Amino acid sequence: MTGSKHNLEGNSGDRGESNPGPYWKRMHRDWRFWVGAVFMFAALAVYVLSGDLAWVPRGHPRQSLPAATGN
Repeated sequence: MTGSKHNLEGNSGDRGESNPGPYWKRMHRDWRFWVGAVFMFAALAVYVLSGDLAWVPRGHPRQSLPAATGN
């Protein structure tokens, strides 16, 4: 046995197994891809809904107090 069972491409080295295809086609069946996609969607939603992460209230602008005049 001279060959390795593990390839860098992720394909099997055995003759009995079918070729699963390239990783970019198989990754949609991987749970890690979907967890990452959900976290990225949640981060984008927080960014958009928060107004570019500006957590300060956007009410009326504060009016400065008139300067005290010394008479």
